[in-house]
Amino acid sequence: MQKIKYNRETFKIILMLLMVLDHIPYFISPYLADAFHIITRVVAVGFGYLVIEGLRYTHSKRDYLIRLTDWGVFMGIGNFIMNQFLSQEYQMSILGDNIFITLALGAAIVMLWNTDNRRNKYIAFALLLIGCIPVLEGSFVLLPFMFITNLTYGNVKQRDLSYLGLAVFFGILELSMSFSAMDTSNFVGVFDGIAMNASSMFFVLIVPLLHLYNGQQGKNGKQLKYLFYVFYPAHLWIIHLVANYLGN
Repeated sequence: MQKIKYNRETFKIILMLLMVLDHIPYFISPYLADAFHIITRVVAVGFGYLVIEGLRYTHSKRDYLIRLTDWGVFMGIGNFIMNQFLSQEYQMSILGDNIFITLALGAAIVMLWNTDNRRNKYIAFALLLIGCIPVLEGSFVLLPFMFITNLTYGNVKQRDLSYLGLAVFFGILELSMSFSAMDTSNFVGVFDGIAMNASSMFFVLIVPLLHLYNGQQGKNGKQLKYLFYVFYPAHLWIIHLVANYLGN
């Protein structure tokens, strides 16, 4: 197992490749899109894990938070500009297609919680609850995940069990809310219903990926530092432009 462990940069590249699979439903069959939607639930939480890790090793937590926020603002502006060239079907949400903002909020919550100030902890918990309202991209799953990751960092067994507990919670919640709308007469209907309406629990697939991650920076770490920051908005904008062109 030790021989197949990968470093931080390889982990990011794996997550980015999976990210692409989640954003190409315009070009593939609905059933393949369903399968990709399930396995790619690991992407947001994977980057959430890396943000928590980054907060522990960065020289300046403040600069780290500002960088995430700046890229979130940049992407929000970019999404708005892109929408001027896209038909309604292919337009992007300013906040709903912008994981930088969710990651920045998660980082802020963790930074406040990790202080010795009780008032800051109350503010952090309030932001966590408010942030779980599904307005920001992936916040419903990502913010609790980042909070748990921060609390259990360094204790692998406790981390994995906490993730499992969160996945069970999402499974019960989403399945109970969506079961009545599912076509339960066949497997395909159930699979489609789960993939589209009750897939949050599959974030737990991040666990085996984390067990293969060695937590070390690769030899090209400094050169690839901003790869995700550039790749994330660029690939989304390209996909939406191409889908808009093909669909018109």
